[in-house]
Amino acid sequence: MDKLSVGFLILFCLGRSDESTPQESAKYRLNDSSNIRLLDSLVERLMDCRQIPGLVIAVVDGNSEILRREYGYANIRRSRPMTEHTRHCVASLTKSFSSALLGKLLNDIGVTWDVPVSKILPKSIRFPDDYVTEHVTIGDILSHRTGIESSFDELWFFDVHNQTELYRRIQLMPYGNTFRSEAHYNNIVYSLSGPIAEIVAEATQERRLSWEDLLETYILRPLGMSNTSFYHRRTEAEMFATPYGHVPDAEDLQPRPTELNIDMERGVETIAPSIALCTTSSDIALWMKCLLSALADDGCETISREIVSSVTATQTLANRMFHSRIQRPFTPVSMDVHGYGLGWFTGTYRERRFLMHYGSIPGSYSMQILVPETDLGVFIAYNGALQTDPYTINSMIFTYILDLVLDNTPWITSPGYACNFLNSSDLSPPILRPENSVRANFTAHHAAPYVGTFSHPLLGDVRVRYEEPRLLIRYGCFEGELVGETGVPPSPSPSSPSSGSAKFLALPTDETWLLLLYSVKVTFSSHVSSSSSSSSNRSVFTRLALPLLEQDMEFSRIEDDLNDDATGKHLDDDDEKAFPLQCPPDCVTLVRCQGVTVLSALVFVVTSLDFS
Repeated sequence: MDKLSVGFLILFCLGRSDESTPQESAKYRLNDSSNIRLLDSLVERLMDCRQIPGLVIAVVDGNSEILRREYGYANIRRSRPMTEHTRHCVASLTKSFSSALLGKLLNDIGVTWDVPVSKILPKSIRFPDDYVTEHVTIGDILSHRTGIESSFDELWFFDVHNQTELYRRIQLMPYGNTFRSEAHYNNIVYSLSGPIAEIVAEATQERRLSWEDLLETYILRPLGMSNTSFYHRRTEAEMFATPYGHVPDAEDLQPRPTELNIDMERGVETIAPSIALCTTSSDIALWMKCLLSALADDGCETISREIVSSVTATQTLANRMFHSRIQRPFTPVSMDVHGYGLGWFTGTYRERRFLMHYGSIPGSYSMQILVPETDLGVFIAYNGALQTDPYTINSMIFTYILDLVLDNTPWITSPGYACNFLNSSDLSPPILRPENSVRANFTAHHAAPYVGTFSHPLLGDVRVRYEEPRLLIRYGCFEGELVGETGVPPSPSPSSPSSGSAKFLALPTDETWLLLLYSVKVTFSSHVSSSSSSSSNRSVFTRLALPLLEQDMEFSRIEDDLNDDATGKHLDDDDEKAFPLQCPPDCVTLVRCQGVTVLSALVFVVTSLDFS
C-alpha cells in the first residue's frame, strides 16, 4: 500500500472516531425532549382510546438505564400512581427466567439441553406416546416441540387439578402434530422446567429447594432484584398494579375499567415456572442489562454468555405461536416473529434481530424485547385494556421506540393513527349482555334429569345442581346459573318423549366472569331410566358434550350418581358427596382460577329429554 493510501486510511479512521456509536445515539435520541414528548403523546392517546388505567416503560442501553416512564394509575379508586416500584405480574416473561435458571443448574453438573427428561422426572409423568416419553428432552420442552396441542394449555385456567394431577394428565393430551415437527405453545408442559430444576439442583445440594427458592438464590438475589416476587406469594396489595377488566356499565352497557379479584388466578401456582413472576420496571431493567452484557461479551456475573446465547438461539419456527398485526401490507413495515428459542421468541424489525416475549394474564399485560445489535432492551407493562390480543399495543410502543432510536420515521405517524389502526384491527372485545337472557324457575321434578356429576379423565368433573328455583353448574371454580338465550326461553316443562330440547346460557354468579370472551356449547344427551331410593324410576342424562378448550369433549355421568337421590332437592355446598368442590374451601368468590379469560357464558343444549 502506498503512502497516499495509508494517509487516506488514517484520515478516514480519525474521522470515524468522532461519530457516535449506536449506544450513544440511543441515549441521545431517547433523552431528546422532543422525542420524549412524541412518546408521551402516543402512550397517553393509546391509554385514552383503549381505556388503559396505567402503563410503565423501561429502556436500557447496554449496562445503563436510559429511559423510564410511568403513566396513569396502579389503582384508580385509590388514586395510586404507577411508579418504578409498582409490581407487575408479567406472566410468560417468567419463561426466560426459568430457562436461564435451568441453564445454570445444568451447567453446574455438566449436562446439556439434550438430556431426556425421562432420566430426571418421576415415571408418573408420561407423554401420550412411549417413544416421546423416552426421548423428549429438556430442550424440546422449553421450545414447545413436544407435539402436544396448544388448545389444552388452558386447562390449568380452571384450577380443576393440582400440579401433581395436572402433570399426570399430560399423557392424555392429544397431539397437534408429530414430535419435533412443529411448535405448539404449551404452558403446562413448559412448567415441567420447575420440577426438573428442583431435581437437578438437589443433585448438588443437601436438600431440595422449590423452584421459587432456586430462582431467588441463583438469579434474583445476585442481580439485586429485591422487588421481584411470585404471584402466589404476594403479600402487600399496595405494592402491585391492580388488574383491571372492562365490564359493561349497568346503565349504558359501555365497558368500564373494573377491578379484578386479585385471587382469581391462584391457579397460576400450578404452573408457576411458566407464568408466576411479578416484578417492577426497575428490577426488570437489571435483568435486561445483564442479558445484553452477556450477549455483548462484556459479561454478566450472574449468567454466562454461553447460557444466554443458548436460550436465545432459534430452535423452532413460531408460525403457530405468534401472529403479529404489524405486518405488510396492513402496515408500512413488518414486525416479523420467525422462531422460538428456549423461553424467547426471535424475530426482525427493520432488519434488526430482536429477542422477545410477551406476558398475559387478565389485567396484566407485558412485553420484554432485546435488540442485541443496538444493545437495546425495552420493557412495557400495563394493567388492563380494551383488546383481544395481549401483544399488539405493546408491539406498537416498542416499534415506535426503536424507530426513534434508529432515527427512522415511525410507521405510526400520529397518536390518532395508532388508535385508528387498533380500531381497524377489531381489537375491541365483544361485550356480554346478560340482561337479554331469560331466567327460568325450575321445579325439583323438571331439574332432576340435569342434576349430577359428569366426568372426563383429562378435564375432570362438571357438576350440575339444583338450588330452588335455579339450576347451577360448576367447572373447577366457575359457577353459573342456567338461563335461556334471547328469544329462546327455557322450557323446563316436559314435551313429547325424546323430542324435548332447550338452549341455555350459564350466566356467571360473579360479575367478574362477565369479562370472559367466548361462549361454549354443551349438550346433555343419552337419557336413561334408573332406580333411586326416592323414586322407582327417573330419567337422567348420561352424557354431557362440552367443546371446551377448542376440543369437543364428552363427559360421562358418574355411575354412582345414578343410585343417589337426584330428584332435585336443595343440595348444600358443604355436602361433599352431592356437590364436592374441586378447589380449596377458600374459593368462595367463584373466580379463583384463570378461566376468566376463557368463557363468557356456557351455552347448554339439551336433547332427547324424556320425563317418566
